[in-house]
Amino acid sequence: MNEWLQSRLDKLGQMRVLDMHAHLAFLTGSGEEMWEKKEKMAVCEAGKRELDFRYQNGIATCLSSGTPAEWAYTKQFQNREELFLSFGIHPWYADRYQTEEAQEAYRECDYIGEIGMDSVWCDIPLDIQQKRLEEQLQIAADLKKPVLLHTKGQEKKIAELLKGFPYGICVHWYSGTEQDLEPYLDLGCYFTLGPDFPAACSSMADQRLLRGFSQEEKVQKQSLYRRMLQEIPVGHLFVETDGISAVAWAMGETVANWEMLPLALQANMQSLAEVAKKSEKELQKQICKNLSEFLTEPSKSHASIARSNKQWVCPQSETSSRFRISGSIIME
Repeated sequence: MNEWLQSRLDKLGQMRVLDMHAHLAFLTGSGEEMWEKKEKMAVCEAGKRELDFRYQNGIATCLSSGTPAEWAYTKQFQNREELFLSFGIHPWYADRYQTEEAQEAYRECDYIGEIGMDSVWCDIPLDIQQKRLEEQLQIAADLKKPVLLHTKGQEKKIAELLKGFPYGICVHWYSGTEQDLEPYLDLGCYFTLGPDFPAACSSMADQRLLRGFSQEEKVQKQSLYRRMLQEIPVGHLFVETDGISAVAWAMGETVANWEMLPLALQANMQSLAEVAKKSEKELQKQICKNLSEFLTEPSKSHASIARSNKQWVCPQSETSSRFRISGSIIME
């Protein structure tokens, strides 16, 4: 483990809570376009204000960048001790960017993601999404880095592509079926619990966090989260917001504000602590341990592959085996 990563993990232990997956609020709107147009001063200040708010509220954050432009912006804050940075071409942008464009980002990020496939909120052809996912799984394996996954509507296919992947896997805000959950449990994946988790699992929690869902969706979420809590040990769980905009969406609000962040995270921690029969302080200590293991240890189900010299190759792939990290470039 390098000294900078260790320093940040030490800092994490001093924070109140870890937001395992988030995007900066302004980057979900016009912020990325502003950055691409080089209007960097205004953009940089907007992000700094949110990060300062998070820090002042005791929130350590794993920031995800889904495009090269988002990474170019986010990396400006890589010297902040309360941040962990991930990069991966998000499935929503799989037809706009090539992995070759992001060599530096893959090398510099703490882990790769969020990557995956999406047939619910995205109409990009699945063959393009799959190709980009395969390439990035291969890059992650070559760099010996864990991955964070977006699996909306494509849980079965993604699970097939993950077979034998030797490093950490974290599934972000899983919302598939209970049946499709099985292979991810077999792989020993980590999971994040989204901002809808507390209200779905407890009538005592703030029900505003489920206001954006139909009654049928609420019932499905309740059943899924109960199953996940039965099957997944607390040593493989995190809490997340997915950013202010996602919390607002879960609450059925059209306007997002920063105060939603500590509200959602506090509710998440309280609910998970109750289930795990731990104090929130004990839970935060456990989550710190989880992040350290996710970032630094091979997948427990495939540790022998990670520790050997055997090269992992993405299953079923006709393209990803052509991509290799070599020196400072991605080779074809």
